Amino acid sequence: MSRSGRVRPAVAGPGAHPSRPSPVPAHGEWRGTVGAVGQASGMRAIRPATRSRDDLRRHFDDAAQRLGSVLDPEQRPAADRLAVLGARVLAPRAQIARLSDVRARHRGRSGVYLHGPVGRGKTWLADVLLGQLPAGTALRLHAFDAARHLHRVIAEHAGRRGGIDAAITHLLGDARVLFLDELHAHDPGDAMLLSRLVRGLPERDVLLLATSNYAPTGLLPDPRHHHLVLPLVAALERTCEVLEVAGPVDHRAVGHGGARPGWSSGAWLTPGSAAQLAAVGLGAPMPQDRRQLRVGGRPLWTTAMADDVVHLHFTELCEAPTSTGDLLELADRYRTLVLAGVPALSSATEDARRRFADLVDVCWDRDVRLVVLAARGATETLDAGVTDHARTASRLSLLRHA
Repeated sequence: MSRSGRVRPAVAGPGAHPSRPSPVPAHGEWRGTVGAVGQASGMRAIRPATRSRDDLRRHFDDAAQRLGSVLDPEQRPAADRLAVLGARVLAPRAQIARLSDVRARHRGRSGVYLHGPVGRGKTWLADVLLGQLPAGTALRLHAFDAARHLHRVIAEHAGRRGGIDAAITHLLGDARVLFLDELHAHDPGDAMLLSRLVRGLPERDVLLLATSNYAPTGLLPDPRHHHLVLPLVAALERTCEVLEVAGPVDHRAVGHGGARPGWSSGAWLTPGSAAQLAAVGLGAPMPQDRRQLRVGGRPLWTTAMADDVVHLHFTELCEAPTSTGDLLELADRYRTLVLAGVPALSSATEDARRRFADLVDVCWDRDVRLVVLAARGATETLDAGVTDHARTASRLSLLRHA
């Protein structure tokens, strides 16, 4: 509420990246983000220094005020707890013992896990905190990026002992805070790797900050695989204070989605004619334009590719055994992805529906332009049990629809 008593839009920051990691990683290159975030989230560049919990807490209110807004009541407890985490990180190590009373109140759980529906400002809150930490202090990764990196380094250490520990050490570097954004763990293999990662943080004196649409016990809900995520659930609950951020307003839906110029230039085109493609500056592929790529070590047929644009078909990409790592590789190579032949998802396999949702997540996170050519509108297309339906629909709603 504002001082006048009128309801005001709360902080602009529902799950948004105020700034996109830059430059774009080269093909096959892993890149994390450390330190401060951009001013698009209402943050001001401030020289990091030893600061009290109260100083850090006031910064959340100041950041919201600079956006012409205030924190939601549901965001305030999260801001309180993040300020405690930040104070611990910024305190000289000799003074960390003075925070023992705070740690005791939180039963030794020094990290923070924020969960709740889409668009409630979880990522924005985390980014406000990261903006107050010295460069190099925090490592910011989407959860699927962390899993991809661990898979790659473990493969490089094949046949040697300690591959997972070496991968975790390589991933973390000198970071004191690991921020895992959108921790969903839908892939059983990723869930097991992330479990080892989270369990390895305390011995490395690294604090975890995570955001998710799921409470820890709701991760990997597929009953066929849920038992595989239980070690991760236990590790999260042991190392983190778990807080729900679930206000009544979806800020993304009312236009507070953060600056993503690439994503917002994308489109959902029905039925996806040549004229519609031309209207968004793209040419229609010709039969002779069909080319084969190698992605993740396997062939992938494209309907066309040129410079930083690739045209793909739903059957070739989503009905094939495409991994999240493959999608990340495509997003690292190309700035525009065109996906044609998208059917009503009720007619697709469960795996294809999941891969489509993963593609939306990857393009959103990388701020890659996604152009979808479908026989139906987005609402009608998402007519089946798509993984994380609410998040997928929210993100697709920000595309141009024609």
